[in-house]
Amino acid sequence: MQEFALGALLTRWGPVARHNLAASEAETLPLRDLLAMAAPDDLHRWQGLDLGYTDPRGAVWLRQAIAGTYAGITPDTVLCFAGAQEALACAARALLSAGDHAAPDHAPHGLAAQGHAAQGHAPRGHAIVVVPCYQPSEMAVTSVADVTGVALDPDDRWRLDLAKVAAAIRPTTRLVVVNFPNNPTGTLIDRGCLDALIALCRRHGLWLVNDEVYRLIDRDPAMRLPQIAEVYERGISINALTKSHGLPGLRVGWAACRDRGVLARMQAVKTALSGCLAAPSEVLAHIAIQAQGRILGRNRALADANLRRLRAFFARHSGLFEWDEPAGGVTAFPRYRGADGVEAFAEELACEAGVLVLPGSVWRSSLGPTPADRFRVGFGRNGVAPALDAWEGLIVGRQPAAARRVG
Repeated sequence: MQEFALGALLTRWGPVARHNLAASEAETLPLRDLLAMAAPDDLHRWQGLDLGYTDPRGAVWLRQAIAGTYAGITPDTVLCFAGAQEALACAARALLSAGDHAAPDHAPHGLAAQGHAAQGHAPRGHAIVVVPCYQPSEMAVTSVADVTGVALDPDDRWRLDLAKVAAAIRPTTRLVVVNFPNNPTGTLIDRGCLDALIALCRRHGLWLVNDEVYRLIDRDPAMRLPQIAEVYERGISINALTKSHGLPGLRVGWAACRDRGVLARMQAVKTALSGCLAAPSEVLAHIAIQAQGRILGRNRALADANLRRLRAFFARHSGLFEWDEPAGGVTAFPRYRGADGVEAFAEELACEAGVLVLPGSVWRSSLGPTPADRFRVGFGRNGVAPALDAWEGLIVGRQPAAARRVG
């Protein structure tokens, strides 16, 4: 097991920070506020809650609510998990584990089929993972398969090069994993790029997983991508209430996929992990999905206001930072120009100003280089304004007195 770099950094610097710009989720809700949004049927469920085991798939009424957020998805093509990370881990194990023989109707096509025929058995699977991404997501795939990383281009607004994805395909490739809107960069591919990626996967019989946890908190709804399970027969949409809804404490995520056989295999893997959701979380998740418009409206307004603050801050300090405007999500990945390097800068910011940001090394990857001059800031929660005030105080304090008088 690799060290979880983000967790290690938070353990080290979190206690000294008074201002958290490291958060990757939207502002959360107190339980009383969420319950105040409940319809009568959910209040009845809450008050009469049985704390026994729940349906391993997720309660049917919860899966119905989730399916209602998709086009062409039904409750039996939704499977609930204890967060998006578990869903991705189960998908990787279901599709990539060595010795896993695909059912005839799931047999690979194209290059993958040639590989199976040549070897006469199911080889260790190969996957393609687009990076940067959340380190445990990468590890969930590398733990069960050979993996090739395809890096977004930091010098071209984090563009995805489909030619590199195509070049990475092997005879044993079964799966491509992406995350759009992306964490940490906030980048979002356009619909043409998505369609071309689907066409590439279809041509080679590949599964395509998109981690869509930031999908509904984008700035421009016109840029919003369809959910991959809606538009690709081998697409697996992974989502959760963690990021856009700001409810990570519920630990409710899900996968949507039109292939019931794949969901059954994912459920078989899940039985060795969480088994089922917690009953209180199911009810609270249903309330949140039913009240999604109110919750997301509040979260988008806060994120938009914070993004304006960040934009103005980095414009004032363009000699020290290069701002990189995110298209979606509630994280950005600007560049630090200082000679001392981003690691020293992040440490000084935490120790001297009490402001926590995450240096790019947190996204170090076994699949390719990570930009050494980037750091992530989160802007989905309250407290961004005082954090920037403290940060600005540190910058001003760094300047020689003569420079401050000129300023």
